[in-house]
Amino acid sequence: MNNIPIGHEAGSLKPDIWSAGGVVLRKLDKETEILICERYSENLIALPKGKPNEGENEEETAIREVKEETGINAIIKTKIKDIFYSFESSDEIINKKVSFFLMEKIDGEISNHDDEFDKVYWEKCDSALKKLSHQGEKDVLEKAIKLAKDF
Repeated sequence: MNNIPIGHEAGSLKPDIWSAGGVVLRKLDKETEILICERYSENLIALPKGKPNEGENEEETAIREVKEETGINAIIKTKIKDIFYSFESSDEIINKKVSFFLMEKIDGEISNHDDEFDKVYWEKCDSALKKLSHQGEKDVLEKAIKLAKDF
């Protein structure tokens, strides 16, 4: 599946679907690390995110998806930004919005992540910026790094 960024005008579009996720930070030896997820079959390295369960808002979805996909319980510090992109599914173009939140680890272990990703691990921010598969998520991480300096 190839993601096609919609662009800045996307804010005026009503997305067909939405999801939410997080940039989970931790400080380790004066270095900031983030959680990233890897799926070998798609050669995908991504931030944790997913679709809402019925009745969930963006924040609830982000917290639950981070917990399921990474094994980490986290709290939201602030909203980072929304990204918009389109993809093709069954010969139909789907417009999607993903809301990302800056999060801080409370507890949990990455060994308890679900099976959606093959590997979940902590990565230094500079390295993670190079590894993430999609430009939209790289943009999210760049903004998260700037926001994290205020916390």
